[in-house]
Amino acid sequence: MSSGQPLLHRDVETAAMREALSRVRSGGPSVLLIQGSRGMGKTTLLNAALAARGEAGALLLMARGHPTERDHPFGVVRQLFEPLMTAGRAPPPGGSAVVGPDLRGGLDRGHPVTPDLLHGLYRATRSFTGDRPLIIAVDDVHHTDPQSSQWCSYIARRLDGLPIAMILTTADTAADTGGPDDLARDLAALPYTRLLRPAPLCAECAGRLMESVLGVEEEIGEEVAAACHRLTQGNPLLLRELAGRLARSGVRPVTAELPRVLEIGALALTETALGWLSGSGSGVDAAGVDLLRSLAIVAPEDGMEVASMIAGHGQDTARAAGETLRRAGLVTGTPPDRFAHPRVQQAVLAGMDPGERDRLHRRTASLLYRLGAPLRRSARHLMSAGPTGDPLTVTVLREAAGEAAAKHSWADATGYLHRALAETDDPATVLEVTAELGAVEKHRDLPACLRHLRTVYGRVRMAPHALMSLAPFADILVTANSAEAAEVFAGAAEAAAAAPQSGGADLLLVFAAQALLWGRSAGRLGLRRLGRSLGTLVSPAAREFVSVLALATGARGRSLPRMLAQTRRCLDGQGPVPVAAVLPLVWGDRLDEASYWAERLVSETQDAGSGTGLALALLTRAEVRYQLGSLEAGLADAEAAVASSRECQAEGFHVAAAACAARVLVEYGDLEAAESALKSVAPYGDWHPMISGQALDALGRLRLAQGRPRDGLLTLLECGRRLTAAGITNPACVPWGTNSILAYVLSGERSAARMVAERELELARAWGAPTVVARALSAGSVAHEGRVRLDMLHEAVALLGNRGARLEHARALLRLGIAQRQAGDDGKAHETLALALRLAADCGAARLAALADKHRAATAPARAATLTPGQDDHVLTVGERRVTDLVLRGMSNLEVATTLSISKRTVDTHLARIYRKLGIHTRAELAVILTGLSDDDRPDTPSSEPVSTGPHEYL
Repeated sequence: MSSGQPLLHRDVETAAMREALSRVRSGGPSVLLIQGSRGMGKTTLLNAALAARGEAGALLLMARGHPTERDHPFGVVRQLFEPLMTAGRAPPPGGSAVVGPDLRGGLDRGHPVTPDLLHGLYRATRSFTGDRPLIIAVDDVHHTDPQSSQWCSYIARRLDGLPIAMILTTADTAADTGGPDDLARDLAALPYTRLLRPAPLCAECAGRLMESVLGVEEEIGEEVAAACHRLTQGNPLLLRELAGRLARSGVRPVTAELPRVLEIGALALTETALGWLSGSGSGVDAAGVDLLRSLAIVAPEDGMEVASMIAGHGQDTARAAGETLRRAGLVTGTPPDRFAHPRVQQAVLAGMDPGERDRLHRRTASLLYRLGAPLRRSARHLMSAGPTGDPLTVTVLREAAGEAAAKHSWADATGYLHRALAETDDPATVLEVTAELGAVEKHRDLPACLRHLRTVYGRVRMAPHALMSLAPFADILVTANSAEAAEVFAGAAEAAAAAPQSGGADLLLVFAAQALLWGRSAGRLGLRRLGRSLGTLVSPAAREFVSVLALATGARGRSLPRMLAQTRRCLDGQGPVPVAAVLPLVWGDRLDEASYWAERLVSETQDAGSGTGLALALLTRAEVRYQLGSLEAGLADAEAAVASSRECQAEGFHVAAAACAARVLVEYGDLEAAESALKSVAPYGDWHPMISGQALDALGRLRLAQGRPRDGLLTLLECGRRLTAAGITNPACVPWGTNSILAYVLSGERSAARMVAERELELARAWGAPTVVARALSAGSVAHEGRVRLDMLHEAVALLGNRGARLEHARALLRLGIAQRQAGDDGKAHETLALALRLAADCGAARLAALADKHRAATAPARAATLTPGQDDHVLTVGERRVTDLVLRGMSNLEVATTLSISKRTVDTHLARIYRKLGIHTRAELAVILTGLSDDDRPDTPSSEPVSTGPHEYL
C-alpha cells in the first residue's frame, strides 16, 4: 500500500512515529510494534513511517513475513540483508564486512541457531550505523520463520546506544497468528518499545476515507457513512474495498441507494474476510472457514452449536474460530451465532462448491433428525440438496409433511411430498406418497387432488388390497366437485364390502359416504352387512357417514324425524363439525341450531387453513343466513366463498357461491350485479346436482325479476328435471317448484300454476317442516283468488310466526297484505304491509321493502295535511322524492340517473342529503323511514289512481 493514502483517525500513532524517528536521529534506539487485526492499517502506518525516514537520513532494511515461508530458515533475515549481499556494497566507514562467508554459510544451514551466528548478525547490523541511523522494518512479523523471529528478538534487546529503529507490524492476538506470539511479548518488555494499536475508524473518518477512494465531490451522508461504518466495524481496508466496488458498480453512496450499498458492502466484507482466513495458514482460521460455511448452511434456525457439529470441530476450536469470525465482522452476537448481514450468508453459500453445499445440507438434515429437532428443519435442508434416492430422505420428508399437515401448512406439506416422490421409484412407496399428497392437495388445489386420485385409482384397480390408498381422497370437498370421484368411491365401497378383511367397517363407511352423497343406495354399496352394528359405531368415519346419510335422507324428503335424529347423532360435540350435518338442520326448520353449528364450522375451517373447506363452510353459513333473512351477512359469506373457491379451483363451490350471491342481489333489487355473478360461472358441470340446481334456481328467479317469465320458467323446469333425476325431491332443498308457480302465472298458465302449487304443497306437508309448508302456501296462493288465497296466506303467516325465517315471513306478509287490499280490507292490509315493510327492511330486502311501502301507501287512511312543529326540517324536496321513489323500486344509482336524465354524481349527492336529513345510512332504513313520511306528505284524500297488483309484484 502506498504511503500516499490518508491517515485518518491516527493522530496518536503519527506522533509516536515522529518521536521514534527523532530519537534515532539523536543516536538512541527505538522499537515501534504496530499491533492490530487484519485490515486495520498496520502496513499503512509502516509505510507512512518509512516515507518520513529521509528526514533522519537513515538506511533502510525491509522485509515482509508470509505464512508460506515459515518453513524457510532465516527467510526474513535474508530479505533484510540480501540486497546488500548481492550488491557487493563496501562496509560502512569504521564497519566490518557486511555479511561475511561464515555468516552466509550459517544462514544457508539455518539449523541450529548458534550464539556465534546471532552475534555475527548483530555485529553486521551494528556496522551499518557507522555513518547514519538504521531502520529495520518487518511487515507481518508474526508470519516470520522461527529463526528470523529469534534474530529479531536478539537484536532488539541489544540496541542500547545504537541509532537503530525497529518498526514491526504484527497481528492482534494469538488467534490471528495461529499460536503464542513470543516475539511480541519479548519486544513489549523493552524500555524503548512503543506499542501502537490502531483503532477502528470513527463514522466520520469512515465517510471521509470512502470519499477519498470514490473521488466524489459531494459528501457521503451521515446515514450512509454510519451504516458502512457499522457493517465494516470501521476497518479501513474493508471500507476501501467497499468504496472501490461502489465505484465499479456505479452505485452512488446516497440514502436512496443504501440497501444496495449494504448488499455490496456485505459481499465485499465476506469475500475479503474469507480471503484472509483461507490464506493465513492458521489452523484456527481454517476452522473458522469451515465453521462459517456450516453456519451458512444451518442459519438462521440453528447457530454455532449445530454448525460446529456439522463442521466436525470440538467446542474449544469452535469457540476460538467463532471469535475469529466475530473479529472479522462476519458474525455477531454473544456468543457469535448469527451473520452480521443477510448478504454475508448469501455470499458464503454462493462461494461454496455445489457438491459440498449439498453434502452439508444432507449431513445437517440427518443430524437434526437424530437430535429430534422439528421435522421441518430437517426437511428444509433436504429440499436444499439434490435428490439422492436415499430411503431415509423419503422417510423424513413424509414425516415432515405429516407434521406440516397437522399444523395446516398445506403448501409446505405439498412441497415435501413432491420432493419425496422425486426421491423414490419403489411402486408401493410411490402409491403411498401420492395418496398422502392427494390428502394435502384437496385443501389447496382441487384439480391436482383429482389428478392424484386418478393415478392412485389406476394402481389400486390392479391391486385391490391397496384400497386404503384411496381413503385420503374420500372427502365431501372432493366428491361434491367431481362425479368422477363419486364413481371411484362407489367402486371402492363395493370392493371394500366384498373384501371386509381389507380395511374393516370404517374403510367401507369412508367410501360409502361419498357414494351415498351422489344417490347410491345402501344395498348396492354393501352396507347391509353391517346391519344393526352401524348404529353403535362411534368412529370419525361413522360420524361422517351418518352426516351424509342425514343429507341423503333429507334430499329424498323421506322422514324429517329420522333425518333430525341422524343429524343430532353426528353433532355430539365429539371432534370437528361434519360439514354435511348443517344443511339438514336448515331443511328441518331448525335455523337457530343450524346457525350455531355453521358458526362453529366456519371457525374450525378457518383454523384449519383449508381453502376448499373454508369455501364449503362459508357456503353453508351463507345459506343459513339467507334463510334467516340476514342478507348482508349472507352476501358477505357468499363473496368470501367465491374468493376461496377460486383460489383452490373448486369449480363446484364457486358455482354454488355465485348462485347464493345472486339470490341475495335479487332481493336487493340489484339485478345487474346478480346477472354478472351468474354469468361468471356455468350452471352445468362435473359437480354435484344440488349445486347445478342452486345455480339454475337462482337464474330462474333472476329471469322472473327481469320480467322474462318464459325464460325463467324453462330454467326452473330444467332445474327440477336435473334434481329429480338425481333423486332430490324435497322442496326444502331447492325451491324451484314454488318459484315455478309464479313463472307459470306470469306466463299466463294459471291452471298449470295450480297443479304445481298442489304438488308442492303435498310434498311440503309430507315433509312436515313448517317453513317449507309456509313457503308452498305463500307461493301457491299466487295461483288462486279470493277466500282460498287469503286462507292459504293466513296459514303461511301463522306457520312462519316464530320460525326465524324472516325473509320468507316478510314475503308472505307482503302477499297477504296485497290480497287483503284486493279484498277491500284496507285497514288490515295497511297493518299487514307495515309489518312486511319493517321485516323486509330489517332483512335488507330492498325489493320487498319497496313493494310493501308502495302498497302500504295506497292503503293509508286519509287525514288532514298538517305538519307538526319542526317536521318541515325532514320533509324531502320534490327532486329528493323522485330519487327515493326510484331507489325503493330497486334501481341502482346509475339507473336512477339514467331515468331522471341527470348525472350519477347528482343522484349520489341527493341520497347523501336524504340520509343526512333522516339520520340513516342504508336503503333498507330509507324504506322504513319513508313509510311514515309517505303518510305525512300525502294530500288530504287518498289518490284515486289505481295501484297495480300484478303477479310480478309477489316476488
